[in-house]
Amino acid sequence: MTSHILAFDIGTSGVKAVIVDVDGQLLDCAYRGYGLQMVADGGVEQDLDHMIESALEAAEELLHRVPAMANSIQGISVTAQMFNLVAVDDAGRPLLPMISWLDQRAESDALTLAKLVPPDEQFARFNAVVTGKDILPKILWLRDSRPDTYACTAKLLDCKEAVVMHLTGAAVIDHAGASAYRLFDHQTRDWDVNACAAAGIDPGKLPRVCAATDVAGPLRADIALRLGLSDTVAVYVGVGDVPASQLGSGAVNPGDLHVSLGTAVYFGLTMSEPRLDPRQRLGVLAHADAGLWILWLEIATGGAALAWAVRMLGLDHPGPVDYARIEQLVSDSSADMDGLLFAPWLSGERVPVFDDSARASFVGLRLHHGAGHILRAVMEGVAFQMRWALEYGLDYGQAVKRIRAVGGGSMGTEWTQIIADVLERPLETIAQPQDAGAIGAASCAIVGSGAQPDYAFLTDRATVTRTFLPDAARALDYADRYALYRRLYDALYPLYHPPRVDEERP
Repeated sequence: MTSHILAFDIGTSGVKAVIVDVDGQLLDCAYRGYGLQMVADGGVEQDLDHMIESALEAAEELLHRVPAMANSIQGISVTAQMFNLVAVDDAGRPLLPMISWLDQRAESDALTLAKLVPPDEQFARFNAVVTGKDILPKILWLRDSRPDTYACTAKLLDCKEAVVMHLTGAAVIDHAGASAYRLFDHQTRDWDVNACAAAGIDPGKLPRVCAATDVAGPLRADIALRLGLSDTVAVYVGVGDVPASQLGSGAVNPGDLHVSLGTAVYFGLTMSEPRLDPRQRLGVLAHADAGLWILWLEIATGGAALAWAVRMLGLDHPGPVDYARIEQLVSDSSADMDGLLFAPWLSGERVPVFDDSARASFVGLRLHHGAGHILRAVMEGVAFQMRWALEYGLDYGQAVKRIRAVGGGSMGTEWTQIIADVLERPLETIAQPQDAGAIGAASCAIVGSGAQPDYAFLTDRATVTRTFLPDAARALDYADRYALYRRLYDALYPLYHPPRVDEERP
C-alpha cells in the first residue's frame, strides 16, 4: 500500500490538516479557524486546548472524507507558529493560555535582563540581543509575574512542542526550535547550561532536543482511536513555521530566500554556515538539515496590518472580506498617493530596529485620501519595512539567488507586485502557497522514515506559477519614497520613547 503522511500546520488564525504522499505532493486538506484573545497590558493569548481540538477535528474531516486513506498513514508531523510560550504540567496540560508571539508583556523583562546581561554581551551569550518578543523574556515574565505557575511548570514549550506532547506525551524540540529560545549551543546541538544560568532559567524545564526527523513517539492510543489510525503510527519531532515554510517553498539550497506573507512577514535565507551579524544583534537559527542554517528576518505585522486596516475600514462587514474589491481599491489608488506613508509597527518591530515600543503611524494624510489609499499605504509600508529588513540581512554576506513567496498574502497580485517593485528583485510565487508550511512539516516525516534520503526532493516539488518582475519606473519612484520612509523611525522615536530628565537616547 502507498504510504502517506498526515501533517498539521498550526497557525495564528487557524489550523490546516493535510495528507501528503512521499514525493511531497498534497492530496487533500481541511481547515479550522480560531482567534486571538487580547488581555491587559499588551497581552495576547490563545487557547491551546481549542487549537488542538480544532486540529483533530480537521484531521477527522480529512480522514472521514476518504476512509481508506487512514490505513495508509505511516507518519504524522507538526509545524506551528514560533516564539510563543506554553507552560505545561507533567501530562502536557497547559497551566495557562498560550502566550502568543504577539504578546508584549515581557518588554520590561527584556529590559531587566539587559541590566543583568548588557546588550553588548547578549550576542555572545545568547546569540542575539533579545527583545520582549523573544521566548526568553516571556519565560522570565512567567517566572516573575506568575511564580506559582512557574513553580508547577514541568516544561516550557513553544506551540509545536506543546501539540507534539499532546499527541505523544513526549516533551521534545528540534534544533531550529531550540535555537529560537536563544539558549541553544550550536556546537553541542543541545541546551547551553551557561546561557540558562545567565538568564536564571532552569534547563530541566526545557524539552529534550532532537533532530526534526527523529520520532517523538507513537501516537497516543486514544487519539489514534478517535482518528481511526493505528496506535503504532509514528509522530515525528518536526519543525516550526520558519524552517517548515523554507522547506515547503523549495528554497532549500544556500542562497535561496523565501518570504512568508502571513500574519507576520518574515524572510528565511538558507546559509551553509552560521554567518555573523556585523552589528552583533541577530544570530542565525538552526535548520531542519543539520548542515544548514537560516537567517530569520521578521517584520512583526504584515498580513496582520492589512487585516487591521480592513477591519478598521469596515470592509469585513457584512460578510467575508471581498479581496477582489480590495485589490481594485488598491490598484485605483496608485496614481495619487501624494506622499502618504505608513509605518507598520502595530506591535513593535523586530528587524532592523528591534524596538518593542515602536508604534504605527500614518504620515502625510490629506483630505482626498480614502479607503484605497489607506490600504495601499499599509501594503507599501510593509514592503518598505521588508526592504529595510532585507538590506540588514544582506550585510551578513550571503548572496541571494532567488526569492520564493508563500502564504496567503502571495495570492493577490497587487501586494506581490508592490513588494517586487520595492525590493527591486523578482519574486516567485508557487502553486498552493498556503500549504508550504504543512508540506515542510510532512517532509520531516518523509525524510525521517527513509522514504526520501534528504530534503533535496523539495527543490523541484514546488511549482513556480508566476514571477513578478519589478517595474523599472515604479521601482525608481519607490526608491525615492523608501528614502523618506527610512527617516520615519528617527523622526517618530521621541513620541514613543519620551526621555526622562536623567536619560538621553543611546
